[in-house]
Amino acid sequence: MSYIEYVTHDAQAHDPLPDLAHAAGFNVADLEQNRKGKISSSQMMRLFGRALRPVRYTGSATIGWLVVVYAIRTWVPGIVLWIARMCGLPVGAIFSITTLCCVAAMVVSVFQSARLLSLLIADLAKGEATFKDGRVVVSREEENGLGLARLWGEKHMKCSYVIAGEYFEVDEEACVAPHEGRFRLYHTPKSKLMLSMEPVPTA
Repeated sequence: MSYIEYVTHDAQAHDPLPDLAHAAGFNVADLEQNRKGKISSSQMMRLFGRALRPVRYTGSATIGWLVVVYAIRTWVPGIVLWIARMCGLPVGAIFSITTLCCVAAMVVSVFQSARLLSLLIADLAKGEATFKDGRVVVSREEENGLGLARLWGEKHMKCSYVIAGEYFEVDEEACVAPHEGRFRLYHTPKSKLMLSMEPVPTA
């Protein structure tokens, strides 16, 4: 049964944990550690990857653009660029503005990741996990794209689980939130990164 099928299915008829684990990117061993109030060793590396995601996108975009500039300067004959300028094509301005945008986006992403990373390091130093109980809804927010997508003005959908007034960003495949019953969402205390989730049995 898929995750989407689960949200419309009677919760008593199917164990939702495999679908939740697949959608949110955790496994049963991770969940067991989170239940004990700990962050599992496998989750630690994944958390670093999530905290550095903006830098990965903008960094790869900047490197990719610099490779393009290098290739043009190396293999495109100077006469071609001269003709382009004579035809009114602002080649220099295009290169300069694009490079500036890539570098600016990378600087912004470094500052964003630095704050989250500092909070995450504090969480990992203690190795503790906490949780929130409640009903889960999904928040969808359109924001600027990452990497080259940001440069071309593209948008992407930011999805979050909202539980007890707190927002926890999730991947797009986990955007369909559980609609039935209450859930316990485990997360890092300071950086507020989701670790795992499980249904809370009703009394």
